[in-house]
Amino acid sequence: MKSARFPAALSLATSLALLAAAPAFGAAAGEEWEYTISVESEGMKMPPYPVKMCMETEQGDIPPLESNCKLKNRSISGATTSFHIVCGPPEPGEVKGQLTRKGDRVEGSYTFISEGEQMKMTTVGRRLGKCDPSKERGPAGKG
Repeated sequence: MKSARFPAALSLATSLALLAAAPAFGAAAGEEWEYTISVESEGMKMPPYPVKMCMETEQGDIPPLESNCKLKNRSISGATTSFHIVCGPPEPGEVKGQLTRKGDRVEGSYTFISEGEQMKMTTVGRRLGKCDPSKERGPAGKG
């Protein structure tokens, strides 16, 4: 993957994967979650990094996605949610993966494919509690 595209693609893939799975793994509206994301691309491992997200009341069961993206499939089996998201230009690609709920934690893996290149990601999330409206929201927040 072109180095200039990597940060944008990584951000998009992370946001889409977490948003696709969040409603199904029990993240209630108004809850804040913290995820630690690990990424491997072209044989290189990036240092893990944290992402915090607040689930919005109006999200419902279908998460908000970028306007160029569509949730093609999401299935739930027990505590595991599998998903497939496809995005068109300007950042075309697709994300496939699954997350499994384990009480106040969630673990998952997913793959982002764009222009023939792929990134493999793993995530571990934990519920932090209620969202603090005075703090900046993560990718799922509206402000």
